[in-house]
Parts: sequence; structure tokens; C-alpha cells
Amino acid sequence: MKIVIRAGGVGTRLWPYSRQTYPKQFHKMVGELTMLQEAVARIEPLVQAGGLYVSTGTGLVDLVKTQLPELPADGLIVEPALRNTGPAVGLECVLLETRAPGCTVASLGSDHHIGKPDEFCRLLRVAEQALEDMPETLFTIGVKPTRAETGFGYIQKGDVVREVATEPVYDVGQFTEKPDVATAQAYVDSGAYLWNSNMFVWKAQTVLDLFEAFEPEIHKLLMQIKAAVGTPDEASVIGRVYPEMKEIAIDNAVIERADRVATLEADIDWSDIGSWAALTDVIPVDGDGNLFSGQVLGIGAKNVTAYGPDGKLIALVDVEDLIVVDTPDALLICRRDNAQRVRDVVARLNAGDELKQYT
Repeated sequence: MKIVIRAGGVGTRLWPYSRQTYPKQFHKMVGELTMLQEAVARIEPLVQAGGLYVSTGTGLVDLVKTQLPELPADGLIVEPALRNTGPAVGLECVLLETRAPGCTVASLGSDHHIGKPDEFCRLLRVAEQALEDMPETLFTIGVKPTRAETGFGYIQKGDVVREVATEPVYDVGQFTEKPDVATAQAYVDSGAYLWNSNMFVWKAQTVLDLFEAFEPEIHKLLMQIKAAVGTPDEASVIGRVYPEMKEIAIDNAVIERADRVATLEADIDWSDIGSWAALTDVIPVDGDGNLFSGQVLGIGAKNVTAYGPDGKLIALVDVEDLIVVDTPDALLICRRDNAQRVRDVVARLNAGDELKQYT
């Protein structure tokens, strides 16, 4: 099995800590390793020689090399432009299928917390084994939900189509993206839905075939890359062709349209740490529900997450349910229950909105 760690995202909901030039996967959010280093460390028992790859953007290559100095040069898959996970997965599949025909690929995120890595690796092995009899099936790792979370996508479990190593394999009924609170609560109460972790196991050729069926223009460009793999023109062709692909998520491009999609139910202590509010899922809070990092003085503060730079005091007096993040050039303050809206700040900044200087 080939394992690809996708490390090209920006992590806009963790702004201003996560930036385009230094996204969250390169930070130490939990523990002593960066999130990228943790992603590699937890799948180490599965990695065979030449079987680990990291997919990232051109501007992040040096960060990957610095944090993963033992990764060989041919273990880097470089995306010349940001085109979302659809083209990124297409690129990894066309490169690996051309180099290793018939290969199985585990396409995994670099910005997740997984508290049970052994169980995670076991489920990846189950999916790999299942693909021997179900090569045209796309496998998702669905996480057993612990609350009504509106920031995640959901997978509806269908019938058990088979058991592999005593693990039930569920047919997927439908995907739902970021439901409202009432719907999310109904999903959790039903026991029939899982969080979509955006981690997948599949045959690379199956994914390419589905691109041909559902996104023929992307497939046409991938085939141009395929023709150049292993030649002196490989890098230049990728650099020319990849930016021509439309921006689309792999879920919308392929997975939600495919007929054969299955899921494994994972109880792995998972969090995508996709927002500042999600940090309390994986980092213990104090008796008042506060999570502080840096020099923070809380007086009567409750349920506050505060991150600050070394040497600068953040003082909190009688405030509740806030996110406070201070960096050298930006300060974020928002309600904890609106933490998902941090992405709106990034969108406004990227759109070039004029920032007023008040006196």
C-alpha cells in the first residue's frame, strides 16, 4: 500500500496562526511534533520502503523537507497551484499508478489529531485487505461522532456488505456537508451517521476511471501527465498542465457520484482541529473550561481559548465563551460558537477589502 499524506492545505479557520506561507500542519498544535510529523509517525508501522509520499504545494516544499528530512526526493508530490483536493488526489493517483500499476493508495490528511494510532493503522489494513475482493470500491474512514458538530461532513451508514477481519464494511447511503445543529443532532441520535474524516483507501486506477467518467476534462489533463511520467519532461508537464485543472474537492468530483463507496466505522479519538474551538477536543482545559497558551492572566474568565506570543501578556477579565488569538501582526477575537466564521475573515482579506486605519 502506498500512503500519501496531503499537506497542501492552508487551514483558514485557524487564522491568524495558520497562514498561507505557514499552514497549521507545520505547527505544533498538540505535543512536541508538528501535525505533519505526527501524521507520518502514526502510520510508520504501515510504511514499506518507498511507500510514503507527501503531497504539497510549491511554496511549502522547503517546509516539508525541513520537517521530514528523511523523506526521499521522489517521495514528494508537488502541486504547482492550489486546486483543492480533487486535482491533488488525481495527481497522486496518476503518478503512483504509472509508477506502480495496480497499487492501493491510502490518501490521508496531515492536519488531524488521532489519539488511537494503532487502531487507525488496523483499519487501514482492513481497507487494504477488503480492496483485494472489492477493487472498484472507494473506502472512507468514517469517525463515530461524539457530539452534534456542524463543522464536519457526515456519512450515512447503509447495510453491512461484508466483514473483513471481523470488521463490518458498510455501504454508504449518502454524504451530507456541514448540517445545521438540529440535523446534526438527529444524525448523532440515530447512530446511523459518521463524521467524514476525508481519509480514503482505494485503487489508484479506480479513481482515475471515475475521473474519466465524471470529470473528463480533468482526466484528459491527467493523461497528459501520465504520458510524461518517468521522462525528463515530467516536472515541466505537471507545472504546465496542473494549473489548468478546475478547482474542485475530491468529494464533489468523484466520491459523491460513485456507485461503490464503503465506509469503516472508526473509534480513534479523532479531531481535525479545523477551528480554534476544536482545540479543546484534544487539549485539556482548566477547571473553568479555559485553554491558555502563552502568557495569559484570566480573572473570572470561563470557556476561553487564548493563544499569545511569548513575552506578551493577554489579560482576560470576566469574559466567557471567547477565542482570543494574538500574533505579531494580527489579533483575532470571536465568540467560541462562531469559530467557523474565521474563514470569512480570510476570505475578506483575500478579496482585497480595504482595511481602515482608525485614529
